[in-house]
Amino acid sequence: MILIPYYIDTTNPNITVLNVFLCSGGHSLWPVEGTDKKIIKTLEENGFPVKSLKKESGIIYALIDHIRLKKDDFYTWDEIDPKTSEEDVWRKFLIPTTLWPCPVFKEHFVKSVNLPALMTLVSLI
Repeated sequence: MILIPYYIDTTNPNITVLNVFLCSGGHSLWPVEGTDKKIIKTLEENGFPVKSLKKESGIIYALIDHIRLKKDDFYTWDEIDPKTSEEDVWRKFLIPTTLWPCPVFKEHFVKSVNLPALMTLVSLI
């Protein structure tokens, strides 16, 4: 299975900020095995305060409590060289709120990110 920790910031009415935790310099997803309880334990032990899990087609979406998350304990996409880094990072995607309901925009967004597993996640927003 694939694990996608994420959180969403909607405090700005014009921009939805989708934050996704990615492996290998922000280019791949986190492979996991185990029960929900084991996955939550692994996340919590690694500094990810879990609010909820949702499973869909072999993917586990872990909604992270961004208020309790110690963001300074992690690298961000902006702090690394995405061409050479192998660090695991939080990657931020800025999404114009007015465009988000458009299915064509969502499709192009997922293609531009080159992570097809995000399609279900973007439908959750």
